[in-house]
Amino acid sequence: MKILYVCSDLGIPVLGNRGGSIHVRSLVSAFARAGHSVIVASPLLTKSSWERPARLEVPVLRVEPSSATDSAWRSVDAFVAALGATSAVPDELRRILYNHDLAEALRRTFRDEAPDIIYERCAIYGTGGAVAAEALGAPLLLEVNAPLLVEDRIYRRGQGAGELAAAAERWTITRAAAVLVVSAPVREYVVSLGVAEERVHTVPNGIDAEVFRPGPRAPAVRARWGLNGEPVVGFVGGYQPWHGIDALPALLERLLPRHPDVRLVVVGDGRGRREFERQVEARGLAAHVRVTGAVPHEDVPALIREFDVAVAPYPPPDHDFYFSPLKLFEYMGCAAAIAAPRLGQIEEVVRHGDTGLLYAPSDPKAFADACDRLLSDRALARRLGVAAAADVRAKYTWDRNAARITRIAETLIGKRAVAP
Repeated sequence: MKILYVCSDLGIPVLGNRGGSIHVRSLVSAFARAGHSVIVASPLLTKSSWERPARLEVPVLRVEPSSATDSAWRSVDAFVAALGATSAVPDELRRILYNHDLAEALRRTFRDEAPDIIYERCAIYGTGGAVAAEALGAPLLLEVNAPLLVEDRIYRRGQGAGELAAAAERWTITRAAAVLVVSAPVREYVVSLGVAEERVHTVPNGIDAEVFRPGPRAPAVRARWGLNGEPVVGFVGGYQPWHGIDALPALLERLLPRHPDVRLVVVGDGRGRREFERQVEARGLAAHVRVTGAVPHEDVPALIREFDVAVAPYPPPDHDFYFSPLKLFEYMGCAAAIAAPRLGQIEEVVRHGDTGLLYAPSDPKAFADACDRLLSDRALARRLGVAAAADVRAKYTWDRNAARITRIAETLIGKRAVAP
């Protein structure tokens, strides 16, 4: 099967280290391992010129904004700056114009040899893949990872053409031959936009089981991060508020009286890193904390294997917990003992007492008690980790996801072939 994977999001570098970047590469690689021909179309490869691009063993078609699009949004941005104002209009305009550029580029590039399907990661104003699919006569499979406009409004304080963005979202979602969602709340959101339930398929995140797997601890990793056999509580992820990283300094303070040598290892980078480090310093915890910053995704499994306890301290949001936490599956793959809140898909994936420990969200004492139990009872931690690794390999891998999506795509292609 010939698959054109479209990521129109101007904020996702497909060869970078963001969660969205990892999701794109992981599924694309699984398609390739299954023997499909895949091409990725994207505007952005890495976040920074200094960032080492990740490897992706499929062709990447970089479709950059046209000079006209670039000139238009820069002019509006300069106008806003001259007024001393703050506005999302330049960014909105850039996304709108870029999707026109993208659709035209895809139509020209693939008009003589169309893909069998177009698989698109949903983005705000992401109409390019749908337009190209119609022009090329290919079914569109649309992946929806979140209610994007809700997320933008709550976490990024989105402003500007809200009604137009909503219209674009509904236009694209209702034109997809199939919609792939990561969780039950996202499924409900998509159905509320008018998509028939039978066209919506829930496909949670997963792992590459050959990369995220149990294994021995590495002396080089311990030496690199100054770990000398102390118990380690570890976190992988960004510094966005919904990840709950603000809960970690208080957790460490509760654990230190019981485990005076404990170390907190935080793997990841982001805008909130400096504030987090300031909080750690102000509380006198710096000697017990290791912050790695951004690391290549292939280096993450070795770090997780150093964790005696792996945490995912999500706070309860003011909306449905629609996330499918990538870190959760990666912890499980590496047989880490997990402490996580009873929220949304977390409670579906982690079975309390069998594959991890769950606690009541927004209960700092319960969070600390779960971590304390795992640090104190190493036999329990090992048993939970081994069971989690077996569970994730059986249920949640990118290869399984790719196989399921392939079956959906083949059904759509077959229906199109016999349609009058």
